[in-house]
Amino acid sequence: VPFECQGNRKARLMLSQHAERRCQQRGVSRALLKTILDEADTETAIGDNCRLHRVSRRTARARGLDERVARFAVVLSDDSQKIVTVLPMYRRGSGGYSRPT
Repeated sequence: VPFECQGNRKARLMLSQHAERRCQQRGVSRALLKTILDEADTETAIGDNCRLHRVSRRTARARGLDERVARFAVVLSDDSQKIVTVLPMYRRGSGGYSRPT
């Protein structure tokens, strides 16, 4: 499924079947996914040639974005330019984010 982005990542990305399922399960619309990728201010290498893209809460507030953009992160493959998955982000202790254990 082709997916167009502007902002920080001007590219035509593909949405994997896994990512599409996760978006449906988590109530993440294509518009929200596009906003996350366009406005992402944090990019973290997470292994297997993938990067996690997210919008910080501070940036979301400053830009007047829907607060939901800071609740999810998008994992993008550098190799295939595919959106691999969409993760909910959880706050813990010192301000870091991680998946629940």
